[in-house]
Amino acid sequence: MNTIDLKQRLRQPSKRTTASNVAAAPEKARENKTRFVVGLLMAVVFWSVPTLAHEKNEVGLVIGGIVTPSQTVAPGATLVSPGGTGLPNSDITFNSSLTLGADYDGNFVHKRAFAIAGGVDFLASPFDVKLSQRPSNVINQYAVIFLTPHVRVKLHPSGSFSPWLSFGGGYARFLETADANTPSFRPGTNTGTFVFGGGLDTRPVLHVFRIPIGLRVEIRDFYSGQPNYNQKTTGNLQNNVAFTGGLLLRF
Repeated sequence: MNTIDLKQRLRQPSKRTTASNVAAAPEKARENKTRFVVGLLMAVVFWSVPTLAHEKNEVGLVIGGIVTPSQTVAPGATLVSPGGTGLPNSDITFNSSLTLGADYDGNFVHKRAFAIAGGVDFLASPFDVKLSQRPSNVINQYAVIFLTPHVRVKLHPSGSFSPWLSFGGGYARFLETADANTPSFRPGTNTGTFVFGGGLDTRPVLHVFRIPIGLRVEIRDFYSGQPNYNQKTTGNLQNNVAFTGGLLLRF
């Protein structure tokens, strides 16, 4: 009998261990499931952080045309066209020209009704601002670059369509091209500029690499000094009106 009792006692821990293992299995499964859920939640949070940051910054990539109103040549200028014929009046006129630009904005006030952002405009036109009517000793064409910090006020920034106004000021650089018969001409004019304008942004219409992309159309006037026309005009300032449109990236 003692031998049988001893054998039964030796078997009992084995039964308790087995029962403990069986009881621990569901608990371990619940622990693994909890870890998985927590890990998944953290992954979603970290994945969402860049998306939330899209509300803070915007970059507009635009293309369009720039229009410059005519300038009047100062009295006493020789009003002869490059072809040798007389000009009908004393105006210098310009063809519209291609322009490319990029706008950056960082929001520092963002409400449901409006947003206020600070940023910078970059606008450039290659050598294609051509003078369509000019005296023979006036430049042929010029390139221009505008670099202007600005403030932008946008209404309904999260709406389907968001109108806005902007204003600022900065730097303008003109690089002129003259005829070969004016070898003493020195190109390159630096001047200041004031910019003001308005436009319309849309809600994102597509996503590329998780970056929301909408549309932007805008009209801006870069009111600046003049390039060196190699001939004096009646004024010292000119309007450079840009009509552009393109993509709006949020990040």
